[in-house]
Amino acid sequence: MAAPGNRRSAIVTATVMIVGSLAWITGISFSGLEGSRGFFGTGPLIADANLILEVILVAGITYGFLLARRGNIDAHQINQTTWVILNLGLIVLVMAGSMQDVKIAKTADLADWRIGVTWLHAAVGTFTALTGLWIVLQMNDLLPRGLHVAAWKNLMRAAFAGYWLTALLGFATYYLWYIA
Repeated sequence: MAAPGNRRSAIVTATVMIVGSLAWITGISFSGLEGSRGFFGTGPLIADANLILEVILVAGITYGFLLARRGNIDAHQINQTTWVILNLGLIVLVMAGSMQDVKIAKTADLADWRIGVTWLHAAVGTFTALTGLWIVLQMNDLLPRGLHVAAWKNLMRAAFAGYWLTALLGFATYYLWYIA
């Protein structure tokens, strides 16, 4: 267990990072700049900002995996909780709304690479986000004992793989919509 001062500092840092990132995204939306030219010159600003934060998120999730492998479970808990919360915020503020641009009228619409990959990204991402939330609720003792998953190390590994797969599908989605 980390010293109380170190734990408090880590929690404050995590809170500032989450609030700052989500404030950045919200500021882009509220200012009406989400559709303006992004940093990379091919996509809109909101997509580029989200892409940057998702790269940082996957790096953070990976770092948390390494913390657990090294046995630093307290730091792992704070780290993973941070990234899961940020991911949920990005889903609500950016990704959920963007799905309105990818409506499916008929099953054949999924044959279009842009639509099919986007929906696959959304499906895998949703499952991964819910799995990550379940794990965070369990590891922070916020989930009733009767709902705890016994083999949760396997669930953590699956979520870790899910975050990576979601990120790769996110890159593919960005590529298909803004570069190809």
